[in-house]
Amino acid sequence: MKGRGQALARALTELSDRELLALAGSRPDAFAVFYRRYAESVFRFFRSRTACRETAADLTAETFAQAFLSRRRYQPGPAPARAWLYAIAEHELAHFLRSASVAARARRRLGIGPLQVGEDAFDRIEDLADLANHRAAIQDAVAHLSTPIGDAVRFRVLEELPYADVAERLGCSPATARQRVARGLRQLADQLEVLT
Repeated sequence: MKGRGQALARALTELSDRELLALAGSRPDAFAVFYRRYAESVFRFFRSRTACRETAADLTAETFAQAFLSRRRYQPGPAPARAWLYAIAEHELAHFLRSASVAARARRRLGIGPLQVGEDAFDRIEDLADLANHRAAIQDAVAHLSTPIGDAVRFRVLEELPYADVAERLGCSPATARQRVARGLRQLADQLEVLT
């Protein structure tokens, strides 16, 4: 019986994404194969964009949950299932970022500023997060961004300025500031993917 189960499991790994998604409702192990096929790359996608392992894990789980719930809507076509899955991941990331933005606005309305961490606590956090090993690579990656894009990332991400303030400092519109930040984060994600 054990040999037959292993043979069925091997057979599932040979199925296409479309076939796995079609079977997923009646065969949970089919969706498990689909999950194993893409979970690591989806996790890396989120990790490079959020810089937080826990957030990346949560977003990965939510992406696959949404993929399972919407598997019947997947329409095979010129775009592979991987593209469909990454569209779901992009949607989940956008939702997460909107929620974070709403929370930041609420904190500002209440007069609650960003958490201030002392130098000793910051060093301890970095040690725990193992960021020290990557500091040189991160600094190098930021240094390779063009000046307007690098400044946009520094103002928005490191200084946590609202886009209106970023735009004012850069001498551009808030929409342009958003584009520069997004472009810079994409470039950083590409450069730093090796760290995830």
